[in-house]
Amino acid sequence: MKKFGLVLILLAGLMACAPLTAPEAEVTPVVITVVVPPSETPTPDAPAVPSDTPPPADTPAPPPPTATTGPQCTVLQRLNFRKGPGTAFNPPIDVLDKAAVVRPVGFSANGFPSGSWVQAVDAAGRTGWVSAGAQFISCNVDVNSLPAVAAEPPPAPRPPSVSNSQPQGTFDGFEYELIFSSRSLLRIALRATGTANDGDGVKQVKFIVQDKDGNPVYEKTEGKAAFCIFGGDDPSCNPWPVNQYQLTWGEGGPAAVNGTYKVRIEAEGVDEFGSDIFGNWRFEVTLGPP
Repeated sequence: MKKFGLVLILLAGLMACAPLTAPEAEVTPVVITVVVPPSETPTPDAPAVPSDTPPPADTPAPPPPTATTGPQCTVLQRLNFRKGPGTAFNPPIDVLDKAAVVRPVGFSANGFPSGSWVQAVDAAGRTGWVSAGAQFISCNVDVNSLPAVAAEPPPAPRPPSVSNSQPQGTFDGFEYELIFSSRSLLRIALRATGTANDGDGVKQVKFIVQDKDGNPVYEKTEGKAAFCIFGGDDPSCNPWPVNQYQLTWGEGGPAAVNGTYKVRIEAEGVDEFGSDIFGNWRFEVTLGPP
């Protein structure tokens, strides 16, 4: 009994010394690493560059690409785009604006009537010709190295359309009719008042033509009917003179280009009583496309 009691006393002492609650277990933290695979294509504003790659050195940006590659010519001023190599090819296909770009494909050293010309394709895909003068086009190739193109001569020039203003002046003592024609431009049916036939009582008729600025371009005097500005007889007055595939103001005169001209007709004659009479007609003539 004494041994049993001693055991109980020892157990009671141990229980009095033990804590009332069990001690907390030690927690070991767990680290979870999430690995995100790299994207196959970097975003535009964040390119994927390895951290050990140095940034690129500053380099000048490349020049912007041109609209076309290969031979090209730039038009330096408004320029006619013609069917053939020369001003004789009328009317033009079109007019090219300044800074227009064409593709040169051929060359003619001797145009009609003169000059060197470049065959080119415009932005609309049309093939035509432009003057090769340095004041008209600037090319990135030597135009003389382009393939030579043998062009057929142009057809005979077509006469222009003709319109006129109302004549003014002093023409008492004459009976007259002004007759305009695209083929032969002008003749005047003229006689002294009271006479019967064209040319009766008329000594001479002088035709004087000036450009719009008053510069003389043509003059001719006729002494007998029919009184045609380029000579000849009624009903077939001489047609427009032609030189180097161009209509001209008389043989060897300046080219008759479209525009307005000042025309004056001066006539001298005698009336039915033998007195001198004088006539003066002034008007404008406008030449236009055929």
